[in-house]
Amino acid sequence: MINPISLLSLNWQSYFDILIVAILIYSLYVWGRGTRAFQILVGLGGLGLLYGISSWSGLFLTSWLLQYLLGIILLLAIVIFQPEIRQLLEKVSPLAIIRLKGGPVPRAILTEIAEVSFFLADQRIGGLLVFPRATPISDAIQDGIQLDSLVTQELLVSIFQKSSPMHDGAVIIEKNRMTKAGCYLPLSTREGLPPKYGTRHRAALGISEHRDTLCVVISEERGVVSLTRSGEIETMTGEDQLRQNLESALLPRIRAKSSIKEWVVQAITSRLNYRELMHKNLVAKFMALGLSFLLWFVLVGQQWSEISLTAVLEYQNMPANMDIVSNPVNEIQVRVRGPRGSISILTPDQVRVMINLNNVVPGSQTIDLTEDNLRLPFGVETTFIEPRSWTMEFDRLITRRLIIDYDLIGELAEGLELTDVVVDPPSIEFPGRENELKQIKQVITTPPIDLSQITDSQIIRRNLKIIPSLPYRFPTPEVMVSLSLMERVIPEEDSEQPVSENDEGLSSSDASTLVGLVNREGGVAVNLPENP
Repeated sequence: MINPISLLSLNWQSYFDILIVAILIYSLYVWGRGTRAFQILVGLGGLGLLYGISSWSGLFLTSWLLQYLLGIILLLAIVIFQPEIRQLLEKVSPLAIIRLKGGPVPRAILTEIAEVSFFLADQRIGGLLVFPRATPISDAIQDGIQLDSLVTQELLVSIFQKSSPMHDGAVIIEKNRMTKAGCYLPLSTREGLPPKYGTRHRAALGISEHRDTLCVVISEERGVVSLTRSGEIETMTGEDQLRQNLESALLPRIRAKSSIKEWVVQAITSRLNYRELMHKNLVAKFMALGLSFLLWFVLVGQQWSEISLTAVLEYQNMPANMDIVSNPVNEIQVRVRGPRGSISILTPDQVRVMINLNNVVPGSQTIDLTEDNLRLPFGVETTFIEPRSWTMEFDRLITRRLIIDYDLIGELAEGLELTDVVVDPPSIEFPGRENELKQIKQVITTPPIDLSQITDSQIIRRNLKIIPSLPYRFPTPEVMVSLSLMERVIPEEDSEQPVSENDEGLSSSDASTLVGLVNREGGVAVNLPENP
């Protein structure tokens, strides 16, 4: 099944790959259109499409037969299309791309050729002139007489006279010399050519299709001069137009000294016709691009491959009153398999691993991981997960309130008394895990308050400490401890009163009463009755 990958998700390498294939498809179309070879290529493409449909639909026998049939046909195609394949390889050769256009044909010779061409046309004398450019043509021509002579109008007129034994052949002109005459060229096999084009026109088109050449054709029947290059033919209206076309194609351009990079770029761009690129054969270009996309999705997108990823584990739906006590597993190793098109653009962010914790309870619990916990792009499947299971500790989150105790050391100075100690706030709430909060026995202030350093009532700032020590962060990091002091009251000792002789006969109780009265009366003597 074709994987419906979004075009926006493809990386730049995939787009570049598709563009290169589209250029190749369009080049094959331009190279073979109108020929029998193109029809054979269309037939091979139909068989390939049928093979893809049969493979996709599960027709195993049909796809098996077509697979072996295509293999045999491809071998036969290499033999049948050997000349065409050689021609194609010569056209895409880097030497043919960066080589300068044409040889240094003198301008005067091109002017003479333009004049003699229209002279022959006026005299209804046919002729064919061939100018090799980037690729050699010696293996494409047949027969011919070696000349190696200067280019002159008189010699050309004599060669193409009907009485000349060389008038039916072509004249090869390289630089300022006529190298051969009476040469026979390969005829174009393109179908649909107008009937007005005779053998000379077909020969000129044929050599320009197979090699990088420029040809001047003089029609014997119609008296028309035409120019062919790259498999295209154009009718010339006069000597000036013909001369300008020859000069632009064959004269070397005079340019300032430049680097090798600039020279190569200029040589390549000089061969690109941007107007034709943007306006010519738009339907064929879009069809080539669409076919390239289809081939990418069918072939590249359907080839399976595997990749290992480190995925981040997501814990979801954990109750608000629960917490993870143990160190959780945060990453897992995943190996996934799928179409190469999907795998090549797959990132770890697209592989999601989710664990649902909505049913966890306090205590130890085993977490099992299966393929159902993974969320993968369409068409991608999991082949390996590690770890598959692990143990986690959970605890309930609660809030516990504890009284804050103060810690006093030392003794107050003599004469001072501690009347009250107040801690503000008097208690504190601890949010946390239940099992850990149960371990807290006491919360006291720290450091201890040394009473020997206290001389009056004051408020002291202190931190808090948990006993036993636990890694808790206090909601209120500091408390205020208020100490209230007062001076201690020391009672005075009672002074002794003298006893008169008259008191000797008093009993101890009477004496006590007497002393009390004396003290109450401020030391005034009171006469008491004597004992009987």
